[in-house]
Amino acid sequence: MAILQSALLSGRPVAQAEASRSLPASLPTTIEVARVVLVIGLVFLHYFSFPNSRVSPFTGFDPDQHSFATFVNSFILLFFFSAVPLLSTISGWLFFGLTDHPLQTIARRMRGRIVSLLLPLITWSLATIATGFVLHAIAPTTGLLGEFRFDFDEPSLFGLLDGIFGLTGLPTAFQFWFVRDLFLSVLVSPLLWLILRHAPLAGVAVLGASWVCDFTFGIFIRTDVLFFFFLGGFARMRQVPLNISWSTTKVLLVSYALLMAARALAPLWLDPTTPPHEDMLDLATRLARPLGVVACWGLCLRLATTQLGGFFARYGGFAFFLHASHFPIIIFVKYLLWSLVPAETDTWMLAHYAASVAVTVSVAALGAAVIFRLSPSLYAFLAGGRRFV
Repeated sequence: MAILQSALLSGRPVAQAEASRSLPASLPTTIEVARVVLVIGLVFLHYFSFPNSRVSPFTGFDPDQHSFATFVNSFILLFFFSAVPLLSTISGWLFFGLTDHPLQTIARRMRGRIVSLLLPLITWSLATIATGFVLHAIAPTTGLLGEFRFDFDEPSLFGLLDGIFGLTGLPTAFQFWFVRDLFLSVLVSPLLWLILRHAPLAGVAVLGASWVCDFTFGIFIRTDVLFFFFLGGFARMRQVPLNISWSTTKVLLVSYALLMAARALAPLWLDPTTPPHEDMLDLATRLARPLGVVACWGLCLRLATTQLGGFFARYGGFAFFLHASHFPIIIFVKYLLWSLVPAETDTWMLAHYAASVAVTVSVAALGAAVIFRLSPSLYAFLAGGRRFV
C-alpha cells in the first residue's frame, strides 16, 4: 500500500514504481514512447469511417469511391491493430517482474490495479454516459447518439452496468474494453503465474489457441489482452531479450506494412463481408499481429534514442488520459470539422482525417494540462496514477 500511495503522489504508475529499479536504463524510455505512439495510433483507429463513406475501414478500402483515401484510412487502422497486443505485452512484462515473495507482490499489484484501472474505468465511463445524456437532452434526434451504444430513451440499472463494464458487448466508452480485459487479466494473474512457473509452453499453446479461435472464456470481450499479457509475463519470467536491431526492425516493419496493405486491398479480389471471406481475413489479420507487435516494439526502441522519442517519453503520463478521453471527443470533432470540408475529394478527406486526430489529441492535452494544473492528484487518479509530465 505504501508503494501505491507513493506512486499516486508522484504520478508514477504502480508498475513503474515497483519495477523501474530493476529495468535496464533504456527500457523505461522505450515503454513511455510505446505508450504514447500506440495510443495516438488508437485515436487514428477510432476515427472509423469517413462521414461520406459507405464502407467500413475494418473490411478494407472502397474500390469504387474515394479509393485512395479509404485505403489510407483502412491501412492505418489495420496497422494499429498491433497497439492493444503490444500494450498488453508491456503490461504483462511489467506485472510479472516479481520479487522474492511473488504471491505477496501479485496480491499487492492486484490491489493497486483497482486504483489504476478499475476506478478510472468507472469514472470515465460514467462521464461518457453523462455526456450522452446531455447530448440527448439537447438534440434527441441526432445520429451522434448512436456512437454511444446506450439506450438514452429507456435507461435502466442493467443498461448502466452494461455501459460501464461491457457485460453484453463493448462498453459505452468503447476504448475501455482494453482496460476492462486488462483488469480481468490481472484478476486471474495468480493462475497465470502458476502456469508461467510450471507449464509456460502449454500456457502459450492453450491461450494462443483461444486467441486464434476468438474464445473468450465467457468473461473477456476478446482474448487479445489476456494472451499478450501472458506473453509479456512469459518474456519477463524467462528473461527473453528485448533488444531488436534497427536493420531487423526495418525488415519487420516493411513486412508487416505490406501485409496490412494487402489486407486493406482485399476487396479487389473478394467480398470481405461474406462469412467465409470475412472469417478467413479476420484469421489472417489476427495471425499477423504478433509480427506487428515485434515490429512496433523495434520501432519504439529506435525512437527512444531520438529527440522525438525523448519528447514522447516526457509526456508518457498523458497516454492513459488520452486513451480515456479521446472518445467521445473525436466524434464531435470529426463531424464538426466535416462541415468545414470544401469538397469531398480524397485530398480533403485525408486532410480532415489528420485534422480530426490532431484536434482530438490537442483538446485532450489541453484538458489534461488544465486538470493537472488545478489538481495533480485528480489528474493522477484520472490518468491511472500518472503525472501529466
